[in-house]
Amino acid sequence: MSAGLLLTSAGCAPGGDAEPEVEPDAVTPVELPFEISGWSEIVLSVSDLSVHESFYRDVASWNVRHRGRIGTDQLSQWGLDAEGVSAEDILLGNADETRGFVRLVRFDGVEKRQIRSNTQSWDTGGIFDFNVRVADMQAKFGQMQQLGWQGATDPMQFTFGPFTVIEWLPRGPDGVMLALIQRLAPPLEGWDNLREFSRTFNATQIVRDIDAALDFYVNVLGFQVYLEHRGASPEPGENVLGLPHNLAVEEERIIYIVHPEGLNEGSVELLQFAGLRGRDVSDLAVPPNLGSMALRFPVRGIDALVERLRQNDIPLETDLADVDLPPYGAVRSFAVRAPDGAWMEFFEVQSPGS
Repeated sequence: MSAGLLLTSAGCAPGGDAEPEVEPDAVTPVELPFEISGWSEIVLSVSDLSVHESFYRDVASWNVRHRGRIGTDQLSQWGLDAEGVSAEDILLGNADETRGFVRLVRFDGVEKRQIRSNTQSWDTGGIFDFNVRVADMQAKFGQMQQLGWQGATDPMQFTFGPFTVIEWLPRGPDGVMLALIQRLAPPLEGWDNLREFSRTFNATQIVRDIDAALDFYVNVLGFQVYLEHRGASPEPGENVLGLPHNLAVEEERIIYIVHPEGLNEGSVELLQFAGLRGRDVSDLAVPPNLGSMALRFPVRGIDALVERLRQNDIPLETDLADVDLPPYGAVRSFAVRAPDGAWMEFFEVQSPGS
């Protein structure tokens, strides 16, 4: 979900269309002995591979980059019984893209629960949604409704500054939520591979304490702030988050988009509702539970990153280990959890002979 999705005409641009009116606080990047890139894929734990594969193939017009069985090394790293549990995965992406992938994983032989089962937008924990651009919102809306996808509202069109957009937050099988964005005017530039769905480029986490989340991402991991905004809707009315119309003008939303290089490409969006309290599902945001299960970040200098986390008393959820991760090959990887439970995996591709 983008800041535009949150605030509509309150002055923020969805999906990085423009700079925010409120400039981020000045942050001097810290020199760190490792280099994290924006996340390259989001991992979805699903109950039926064929249902999700058909969606990304037929609705998104994506193609398969990898299909196979997950090795016992990865299962063991997730803390699963590699002798009793098996898993298959499919990596999909928009044609001609080298990032912004979706990896589908189906686990067998283990109990699973939905991470964000029947949650409201203000319920905290895990990964709330991930963004894609669409070429024709009304066509996608019709297709996806036929497949059972539903949102808190129908797609909403609005204008802010020079931009006119349509946006929709639909939820589908296994509780997976997308944020669809169509630019109407001016013409979209820099997205030459957009056919039906673009690559995915941003993922949102609903957080209890924005300061704790920022401390983790900015002060520990060294991410930079791409966008900052605080505010409520400018007038009562329908909003994509499903807030009561009269409360939308009263409820302040605090939003930061952060990224290792301050970009909106593999970025993490943090959203806190200042006055609303709901369920917290952080404890469920672990493998093999269903839904948006993990973000995967490429790294250079992964040993230094592990040491940085330990110095800041951030526990590793999985030990640093050698894992086969197709199509990248042999990698060293580990996982940590963000303050509100989002499962984050960091991996470094190993050079031959290393």
